[in-house]
Amino acid sequence: MLSAIDALLLPQELGEAVTGARQWLEEITPANPLSPAPTFVRALEHTVRITQQLLAWHTAAATYVHLDTEQPPWDEHERLEAASAQHCRHVAVRQHDVATHGWPLEQRPGFARLRGDIEEGRVQLLVVRSAADLSSPSTPLADQRQAAEAITAWLLRYRARQLCTDQIAPPVFLP
Repeated sequence: MLSAIDALLLPQELGEAVTGARQWLEEITPANPLSPAPTFVRALEHTVRITQQLLAWHTAAATYVHLDTEQPPWDEHERLEAASAQHCRHVAVRQHDVATHGWPLEQRPGFARLRGDIEEGRVQLLVVRSAADLSSPSTPLADQRQAAEAITAWLLRYRARQLCTDQIAPPVFLP
């Protein structure tokens, strides 16, 4: 999780805090990683929680929806925004495309506008319903995987990441 923070441009004091946390975790790594002490597990869980909050605090997101038919996209954007709430400070950009399923992603007008926001650093998190919104339904599965890897690499080049809301695990509620 600490490696995800490396993608952010942090103020110097936060960068130093992340470096200190990383060094501390390396120092307390248990001798037997397959059987860590409960205190180590609690410390690690706490560090992950703080890291996630830090990452979210410094992240502006964009939602992107691809629709089959002309319909208002705002309900979908609201669902994506709600699903991404714990992963970002706020959703700064909302873009969508309609009936462009045969089009390559680069030719979709809504995504083209979104690309500029990502490449100029205004957005650090791309939120989509699923990876299918970024490819054509007729694209073979192997090509969809390759396209997803290319999008991930492109986002990393601009210090951004992707969140597919269909891959977010629902919260676990213990009795």
